[in-house]
Amino acid sequence: MSSADASSFLADPTAVYTFVGRFFNALCAAGVEHVVLSPGSRSTPLSICADQTNGLRTWVQLDERSAAFFALGLAKATRRPVALVCTSGTAAANYFPAIIEAHYSRVPLVVLTADRPPELRDWGAGQTIEQGNLYGRYSRWSVEVPIPTGGDAAERVADRIASRAASMALAQPSGAVHLNWPLREPLVPPADFPPSSRRAEESSRMQFSEGRVSAEPEDVHELVEIVRSNERGVICCGPMDIEAPFALAIAEFSAAAGWPILADPASQLRNVSEAVGAPVLDLGDGLARADRFKAEMQPDIVLRIGDSPVSKAQRLWIEASAPKAVWWLDEGGQWGEPSHLATRVVRGGGHDLLAAASRDLEGHSGRESEWCCILESVNALARKVMVHHNCAEESWSGLAATAAVTRSVPEEGVLFISNSMSIRLLDLAYANGGTDLRVLCSRGASGIDGIPSTALGIAAAGRPTVLLTGDLAFLHDLGGLLISRQEELPLSIVVLDDNGGGIFSFLPIAAQGEEIGFDRLFRTPHDVDLSRAAGLFELAYHCAEDLPSLESALHESWETPGVSIIHARFDAKANESAFRKCVTSICDAVDAALGEGASS
Repeated sequence: MSSADASSFLADPTAVYTFVGRFFNALCAAGVEHVVLSPGSRSTPLSICADQTNGLRTWVQLDERSAAFFALGLAKATRRPVALVCTSGTAAANYFPAIIEAHYSRVPLVVLTADRPPELRDWGAGQTIEQGNLYGRYSRWSVEVPIPTGGDAAERVADRIASRAASMALAQPSGAVHLNWPLREPLVPPADFPPSSRRAEESSRMQFSEGRVSAEPEDVHELVEIVRSNERGVICCGPMDIEAPFALAIAEFSAAAGWPILADPASQLRNVSEAVGAPVLDLGDGLARADRFKAEMQPDIVLRIGDSPVSKAQRLWIEASAPKAVWWLDEGGQWGEPSHLATRVVRGGGHDLLAAASRDLEGHSGRESEWCCILESVNALARKVMVHHNCAEESWSGLAATAAVTRSVPEEGVLFISNSMSIRLLDLAYANGGTDLRVLCSRGASGIDGIPSTALGIAAAGRPTVLLTGDLAFLHDLGGLLISRQEELPLSIVVLDDNGGGIFSFLPIAAQGEEIGFDRLFRTPHDVDLSRAAGLFELAYHCAEDLPSLESALHESWETPGVSIIHARFDAKANESAFRKCVTSICDAVDAALGEGASS
């Protein structure tokens, strides 16, 4: 190859940085405020231009896997797309777990992966893999960005790609979009960077808007008629990060219909205002475990909203009840009714549908129905039993600690709950309190991947945040804490440490014990002193051995800037026993109350 041929593959730095700069300006204009970068060579133009764009806040996270979960948390908290930037090769592959979670949780991300140009792919060039469509069906839109060149036409393309990417990430269903950037050397900026031509005119960008989705009058009429002719209905609300107006519409419909709300801990329905008078069941999981309750309290109609609830017992109870009709209000544009019971699917317009139905139900007496009164009564009884077991000063278990955390989160704070046992503890322990607590989770793929990094991203949005997690999920993403060395984030991490995977003790395989190596293969005790993690990253550390010391540590962490670790330790067997004892007491009390009602 002649020197002239070789030079044809060299980039014009001015053209490259003008193109990339126009892209980030347009991305900012489209509503993106945050960019999470991981260091690398091939991504140099992307990182520098992002960092130099007015209106963009850049965060640097060494590990791409942790960076992606950090961006996921930031996008969850802000409800806006967050951009990710990495170099070529396996760096991009490390984004995959978070992109899968974004897909199923419908969280908007704009993923920018730098790549070798076409002439270097499949020729043995270093740090080169096949990056086109790397994330398959898990990206909402995947495109190869043109090799940056100069000129007005190229710059318009940069604007349009940025605007379209942000819009696609936010569309229904929301999720990750993937822009693969082939970049030629030299990668360094020109001497006159940043060029004045980086500022694009507002008129050159696209603007997107979504039309309002209204309920069909026929749907409103049919739902109202179902309510009037069916007393035994429930509103099953799974995890969903809805804002106050929609939560209020659900609560008002519940009060008008007399159909109690089975409120998942991450549904945002356990903190609806008590002034609405909605019958909220915050112990649906405990009720659905009671034998007499399952046999006698079977709903005829189920209205489903949100993702699948965490409670397996509740799902099995509804399935065994064989309801006559199940309405699934699909607000996310992605199927979320795994029981295959849906008889009616309404896509979008749920807020409008429920508000209109509530108005038409004015004067309906369902709120005083026997069905509604019994459900509220047994829920209150179950709550009293739960409080008795877990709120006394001498109580000490994962369940008691979880209840204490929910009572202690600062006003307008955010609670991010880990998967596995943590969210199941929260399902029993989190009482309907009428507070402003926002509960977020990663139930899309329901894994323990990236939990601390996601919590750090949520805290980066600025509100006081608490992560409640188990010890294994904490250890799984320990490297994500590195960003706390550079950034002062308002995060308290409460680690429920029973030295292994406590949830496996509730699976059938646990009964076979050491005959099949249960501890080594499933519970996986680690015997790690978690205080050393705090020392490694120079974080505030508190050890909690009982409820008073936990509550003291929580309050102290609110007063300490940056990230704090609160280490709550439990004996694994005693912790399991405390959970089982509380659930058994709830079931016994509920079944006894239902039996007394029948005899009277």
